Amino acid sequence: MTDEEKEKYRDGLIATCKVYCHIDYDDDMEILELMFDVTMQEMTELIPNFDQYSLTSRQKLLAFISVKELYDNRDKYRSDTKLLASAASSMLLKEIYGGAAQ
Repeated sequence: MTDEEKEKYRDGLIATCKVYCHIDYDDDMEILELMFDVTMQEMTELIPNFDQYSLTSRQKLLAFISVKELYDNRDKYRSDTKLLASAASSMLLKEIYGGAAQ
């Protein structure tokens, strides 16, 4: 798959994710894309032989559910510092212990 095809595939997934999340405006596209990319990183780490450019239907739905959960609950991270600390600690530990290894 070429870089252009990968970008088109990702853009299509993000557009579908935007619909799944019931977002009717472009104001939050940057945060939605960030959440999508984080979800892809998480799935890459957790699912053996995961290919973010050839998702199964189940993997697509799992990605959309994950992004929607992050998007819908983003205010909880602002008001609940324990929840934020837990989420950040989880991501940080993955980075420290090889989550970013490629």
